[in-house]
Amino acid sequence: MVMLDEVQVAPNSKRSWDMPVGETIVGKITAPITVVNGAQEGPTVAVLAGCHPGEINGIMTSVQLAKETKPETLSGRLLIVHVLNVLGVQFKKGHISPLDGVNLGRAYPTETRQQADDSGHVSHQGKSLTFSTAERIFNKIVLKADYVVDLHGGEYFESLPPNIEIKPTGEKEIDERTRSLARAFGFELVWEVPKGSIPEMPGYPGRGSVTTEAPLNGIPAAVCEVGGEGKLETSLVDLTLGGLRNVMRSLHMLPGSAVQVSPTVLVGGHVLFAGKGGLVVTHVKAGQEVQEGDVLGEIVSLSGDVVETVRSPSHAILTNVTTLGLANPGDMLYVLGNIVA
Repeated sequence: MVMLDEVQVAPNSKRSWDMPVGETIVGKITAPITVVNGAQEGPTVAVLAGCHPGEINGIMTSVQLAKETKPETLSGRLLIVHVLNVLGVQFKKGHISPLDGVNLGRAYPTETRQQADDSGHVSHQGKSLTFSTAERIFNKIVLKADYVVDLHGGEYFESLPPNIEIKPTGEKEIDERTRSLARAFGFELVWEVPKGSIPEMPGYPGRGSVTTEAPLNGIPAAVCEVGGEGKLETSLVDLTLGGLRNVMRSLHMLPGSAVQVSPTVLVGGHVLFAGKGGLVVTHVKAGQEVQEGDVLGEIVSLSGDVVETVRSPSHAILTNVTTLGLANPGDMLYVLGNIVA
């Protein structure tokens, strides 16, 4: 028997409901979840979707996973959150919650809650909807799991290749289990991002993401990045579902053998920002391999002059390309994962 949010889910059964995650002036806010409790014992996997509203392939994947997974053939449990950022998805507000302006992807509880103090809003952000959602999901779902998969993808203004991102902690045992989880998807790209491995963002990955906090609690966790530009693409949903099923087979949760793949592993990288404002002319695509010094794009002023040329600082693969053709100084343009020789 699984007890979650005071709801019992018997073995060999499936149940969906709306879990309260916070409240506003007008009432309770709930997140849609599904629990699939298998007929046999096995691991518990938490699958989270809808952290950022434009990452729609992950939401659809979570819906299909819940619909297609049969309890009678499952060993273990799936704890599926279909939409984390409920108001963000409802209002199609990219990246943040429209209520408190907070990025849920950095709002999960830490022992210091430093991110709440740094949010810059006038209300007590540690109690606002985004933080209450992250805290409830973390305590009620993530800490009950043996593995965590966070389904992401390019937001409304981004394009990226399918990849699995992990954030090593420096603790050998949990990092190896996390690497095994990442490889079990069968994707061609795995990106390891230890803290301090991106020079332009030396504090990344900071505390507060679920895929940082879960491993620090001994739970392997991975980000599955698929899709972009707010598009729902059935081929990418199928790819993600296939990856999740491969993970489940590797954990002996589903019958059959897992597909074995030797992925390209990227370690660390770069995030390149605009130094000038203007029109962005991009010469590369997400997933493309580039050499150190290759021109990625230019920024062109309204007078038609090239005011900035952006070059690759390393031999890398483009893991994210901003597709919006306008930039102000400081806007993100390209993300690169370093190819390790």
